[in-house]
Amino acid sequence: MKNFIATAILLAATPVFAVSWKVYGPCSEKPVHEGKVPMKKFDTSVGAFSVQVFEDNKIPYIGSEEGFNSIIGTPTDRGSIEIVSKDELRAYGWCYSVNGQFPEQMPNEVFFTENNAELVWFYAYSTVKNNQWQEDYCTPAYNIKATQFCGKK
Repeated sequence: MKNFIATAILLAATPVFAVSWKVYGPCSEKPVHEGKVPMKKFDTSVGAFSVQVFEDNKIPYIGSEEGFNSIIGTPTDRGSIEIVSKDELRAYGWCYSVNGQFPEQMPNEVFFTENNAELVWFYAYSTVKNNQWQEDYCTPAYNIKATQFCGKK
């Protein structure tokens, strides 16, 4: 009985953290996947955590802890470029946020720092107009629902 009580006290004293996660595709403001994962401590990078979540939930991806070219079967290479006009295109890819912040580092370089963290992966675009990148870096693709990903509007 003493061992049981000691174990219960130890477990109660061990902090348990959790990370809520969501994945948004190109066509809807509702996540296509989401969940919450308990963690004993925050010593895992966003990239390593993401790979584990994708594998545990059978979410298809192309990439690694350092970054992702595709999640949920999104196109890569030329398939991820939208020609808007002769002077404008949109380049699509995956962006992420942690607790509403958009780190400039690769996901393997970012670690969770607080309890009840929220990780969001979202398919996004950046625009090139007249050979100049615009200031819309990592704009969620579901804001415009491009025909090549979502069909006719």
